[in-house]
Order: sequence, then structure tokens, then C-alpha cells
Amino acid sequence: MKNCILNLKYKSLFLLLGIVIVAHSSFAHFGSKGPFGGSVTCGTSSATTVYIGTSEGGVYESTSAALTGWRARPVGLKSGKITALTHSSSYLVAGTADSGVFIFNGYVGSDRYWNKINTGLTNLKIKALISIDTITFLVGTDGGGVFKTTNKGASWVSINNINLNNTVVTGFVKAGTRIILTSQSGGLFFSDDNGATWSDFNDVNTLNIIGANALSYNVTTDELLVLNSNGLFLSGTAATTTTPSYSAIQIGLPSLTVRSVSNNGTNWYLATNDGVYTSSTGTISWSTLNTGLSGNAYNVTTLVPFQTNLLIGTATEGLFKTTASTINWVVTNANFNNIVTYSMTSKDSLLVVAATEKGVFMSKDLAANYSRANIGLTDSLNVTDLIFSNTNLFAVTKNSGVFVSADTGKTWTSYNLGLANINVKKIVASEQHLYIILSNGTVYQSTGLGWLSIQSGLPSGVEPTSFAFYNGKILLGTLGDGVFARAEASGSWTVSNTGLTNLLVTSVTTNGSKLFVGTDGDGVFVSNLSPISWEATATLSIAHTALMGLDGLKVQAMAYYKGYVYASYKGGLLTSSDNGDTWIAGGNQFNLPSFTDVKKISFVTSRVFVTTENNSLYSNSLGELPVIVTGLWNEINEISTTAVVVSPNPNNGNFTISIDNSILFDITEVVIFDAIGATMDRMDSVQNEFSVHYPKGIYYVQVITSKGRLMKKIIVQ
Repeated sequence: MKNCILNLKYKSLFLLLGIVIVAHSSFAHFGSKGPFGGSVTCGTSSATTVYIGTSEGGVYESTSAALTGWRARPVGLKSGKITALTHSSSYLVAGTADSGVFIFNGYVGSDRYWNKINTGLTNLKIKALISIDTITFLVGTDGGGVFKTTNKGASWVSINNINLNNTVVTGFVKAGTRIILTSQSGGLFFSDDNGATWSDFNDVNTLNIIGANALSYNVTTDELLVLNSNGLFLSGTAATTTTPSYSAIQIGLPSLTVRSVSNNGTNWYLATNDGVYTSSTGTISWSTLNTGLSGNAYNVTTLVPFQTNLLIGTATEGLFKTTASTINWVVTNANFNNIVTYSMTSKDSLLVVAATEKGVFMSKDLAANYSRANIGLTDSLNVTDLIFSNTNLFAVTKNSGVFVSADTGKTWTSYNLGLANINVKKIVASEQHLYIILSNGTVYQSTGLGWLSIQSGLPSGVEPTSFAFYNGKILLGTLGDGVFARAEASGSWTVSNTGLTNLLVTSVTTNGSKLFVGTDGDGVFVSNLSPISWEATATLSIAHTALMGLDGLKVQAMAYYKGYVYASYKGGLLTSSDNGDTWIAGGNQFNLPSFTDVKKISFVTSRVFVTTENNSLYSNSLGELPVIVTGLWNEINEISTTAVVVSPNPNNGNFTISIDNSILFDITEVVIFDAIGATMDRMDSVQNEFSVHYPKGIYYVQVITSKGRLMKKIIVQ
């Protein structure tokens, strides 16, 4: 049988910094959607930008002189635990508590990311950073002393000489050409040769005094302010003297914990657990600087003078700003979102609910503004999951079981009748029932009045993770035992693992015609509804997350919405409209943290939301995804598509399309579409050879015949 061969040739795409630039790069990015606030550990400024480090949520920046809004800069960081920041006027560098040092010099188009720079760094617990020039940096470590790089972190060398005998280095300042450091128990040291050698910089007030955790150099007065366990001390001529004399200057201060010290040339500032204290230079006289602060906002961790403003970071309430001339602190947390978040749910076009370390928050305007929603929710700080079921909102908790709200979170009542254990991990809803998973692995179904265990058929010690509902049945995913199925009305669970090569199932979902499971290590598997027999889908990966070592095969959550199946992993969200034959990024992935899990996916009418552990919620427009064109590739069942063969597929640009000779006389048109349904080429007669040059991506060849249509997908990698 003779085939008609269409030979298509493809030119390779350009690469930038090893990352493929696809059409989606021109779209918007996942953005912070609150709730806003959180913990601050450190800060620095450079020219017109302020940078803030957090205890778990990475780095944020503000380029507004008025400090009106923030942008997360988490991509590429392997840890969100930021302990130190410095800027060399050319490069931003961050130190982390557990993963070493990162430099913010990676680019993908206009997007930026962090690169790890740890070669030669034998201690990754960073406590201090300083830039000597544009490419030379020092780091102080927790136990490893001082390291230096002269090539932007391409390599580090230890510079601990015999005089620098304390290996816990807590801070650096630059005093002219001199570098001064503090150590946890050895006092202060200075170097006049960029760290090559170090000398003692103490007197009796600082020598071998523990708790030397902060220092600040005032370039205007040439003074050094030092904090240790005995208090605050000030020394003059710090840039030149080799015999410093420290004077105690804590007179007038109440008993408090000083977290950091700073200055703007004319005033000293103390960030403390009792707010901000200040003194003008010269004669020291401390006074409070707390107008506008209240409650937990008094717990201040850092203060950054910036142009004519002051910025403070707090332990739990995020960021506050004021002008330096007239003190009145006001919150400035727009898009600063590093609150620990456990779960979320959403409904209709505007309603978003988030469960956080601070309780449950409700937004009725698409996460623009939030209000607390905890009345009657007695374990509000430990809500593990949320779900809407019809008009009711349900929450499950670690210590108090299940709660229900009939008024969208205004008031809550408990719903625990029949539960033997009130430590609940997860809740889901079908059209008929609610289902919960307890901490001990027991599965319960709602009865309308209470709860009934439906454990029959599950093995001892099972660890359920997720539910999906189809044709009156339940699919249950478990971590280690694969999947089980059961009729929703009654019955016993039966194992359904045929073809499933990884039993570590983290998530399950359905699109109504197929079942999907996400696994910890082997990506997504798909099956028909009956019989259940699993096959691996295409590999899950996004270019920039692969570059950063993030594993798309370690799926954390799955969901289905409006024709797309979604799968998340640490740092990424993928989606498929063709049952897993191909996966694309679920919108532009930049801004999603590279160091935190994506444990839940939810939707409003126009947006997808994801829950990240330490950075609250992120969201992106569903308008970034290709339109699934009705009648193009969803409804092509009139003729068996085995009559059209694309080989090889996927391919690198060279492939053939073969059409069964028996239908050639029926062909009326051959059309090639792109992934959003736009026509790329149209032929009213079959050619022996056809050559095109398309951008990299997914395409569809549609062969229209007198008896119907045939469709085949082409994947150009």
C-alpha cells in the first residue's frame, strides 16, 4: 500500500543562558495573592532599591522610593531562610541558614533568578555577608569562620589566620578601606588588607565577651556601635585606630533584646523586641520611635534607612515605613507574603479563603483584601484543609476536628459526631458526601448527621493522601500502597494498581473520562475509568526549574478545571489538555518559589491559585493557557486516527506525516493548526513534500475527508 508522505523540516530555536524561551515568556507571571505580612530577618539597600530577607520566605525587593509595594525574588533559591544580604552596586548576594550563598545574576529574557555559588565553601550556615568591591565578597559562617571570593562566588577560600580564632562570625561592616567583624565569643577583629590578615579590635568591654551579634559603622562620625551580651558600646576613629576604646551607651534603655543596630549618619537606631529606639550622634540619649506601632508590630528585627525614609521589619507582622523626619509607622506589606500557609479554597469568580499560621482569612474581591474569619473556629491556628461544599464552607484542624460555616466564614460550628480522632489532615467533597482523612490514616464519610468510617479493604498502616470521584465511585490515593477504588454508596476498597510502577501516590484527580494519579518520583499516570489500568504520561518538566535541579516527577498536587489537568511540584505547575500526552507550564512560572512545596491547586472563574508553604498564595490568569478549540481536537472520533501517522513524534524538527492510501481519494483538505487553534498552513490538495518553519511547540495536523476528520498531534522539542 503506497503512502502519501509529507516531509516537514524544522529549524532549531535559539537558546538564552541554557533556557528555552517559549511563547509564554511574554505573558504575566504568577503573582503574590496574600494574605500579606510575615517574618523579616535582615535588609539592605542599593541606590533606588531596598532588599528584605525573611526567615522562611526568601528575598523581596521594592524599587519605589516611597516603599509602596514589594516583589518576591525567590526563583533559584534552594532555601528561603535568609540570614544576610549585601549589594556590591553590581550584584545582590544572599546568605542562607542552611544552603550557602546565592547571587542574583541569572537571566531568562527579562526574568531574573539566583545562582548557587558554594564552590570551596565548606560551611553552608551563613551568618554575615559584605561586599568589598563589585566582585569581591566575604561571608561569615556559623562554625567555619570567614571565606572570601574575588570572582563573584565562582570559588571561595578560607581566610582564617591565627588571630581570627573564633569560627562563629556574626557581622561585618566596612569602615573606609577597613573591614571589621564581630564573632560570637571572641569579640571584634579588623583587616586592612581585604581579609588577608586579621587583628584584634577589642578592649575590656568586648574582648572574649559572648553575644557580639550586631554592629554598625557611621561614616559621618567615624564611630562604631557594637552590641554584645553586656550591652551597647561605642568607639571613635574606627577607620584608623588599632587600639579602640569602647564606652557603654545603654544608659536610659529599659531591659530589652536588641536585634540589630543601624544609622543614617545623624541618628543611631536600635531594632528591639520593644519597638525602635533612637539617639542622635554625639551625646547619646535614647528615646522610643514607635508612633503607629501596636501589638506584635513592636517585635522589630531590623531597620533599614532608605533615602528620606525608614523601613523596619518585624518578627511576625511584616514591614512598616515612616519618613525619618516625622515618625508615624504605617504598614507596607503589599505583595510581601511570607506567612506560613496550610491550605486554601475558592469559589465562583471572587471568593478566596486561606488557612494560615495566623488563622483563616477570607477575601471576597479576588484576594485583593482579606478579613479574619475565625469566630467559633476554636483551633483556627491549626487548620489543615478547607473546602466549599455547595454553600457551606468546611475546615478541618489538628486538635479540634471538623468545623462548618453556613455564612462564608463569619461564624463556625463543630461537626464531629462519630469521629474517634479529631486530628484531621484533609477534607474533600463529592456531589453526595464529604470525606476526611484523619492523622492515623482512617477515612470517614459524612452521613448528614456525622461521620462513618469506611476503612474496610484498606491495609493496616495505610497513609491515604487524596480522593477523586467518577461514575458513582471513589478513587483513593495512598502514599506507599498505590490506589484503591470503592463505590461511593457502599462496599469495600479494592486495590487498583495495574500498570502503576510507583505506589507513592501523592494526588489523584479525574477529568470525567480519564483518571490521573500523581506520584512521588515518576510523574503522572493515566487510566480509563474502567478497567483501571495505568500508563505513564509524558515527562513533566519546565526548563528553568530543571536548570535549578527541581524534579517535575515528584508530583505534589493535582486538579482538573475547564479542560485542563494540573500537576504541581516544588517550584512549578504544569497542565495538560490531552490526557497527559503533553504538559505545558500553567502560566509563566517565574515568581513561584524554588524552595517551597506547592501542596494545593484551586480555581476561581478566571484564575488558578496555588498554596505554597511559606509564601502564602500565588495566582495566575487562566487566560495564559491555550484555548481548547471545540471541534478541533476534542471531537474527532468519526474516523480512526490510526490512518494518520507522524514519525517520529515527539521529534527535533525532522518528521514525516503518512496517510493511509485507502483514504487519499476522500481527502478534501489538510490543515495544520498551532496549540491555540490558529491556522498555520492550509492545503486543498495533498503534496508529495511540504516544508515549514514554525516556532517550537505543539501542532495539530487535521486531515478532512468526505467521511470525517482525522487529527494527529506533532510535538516539536
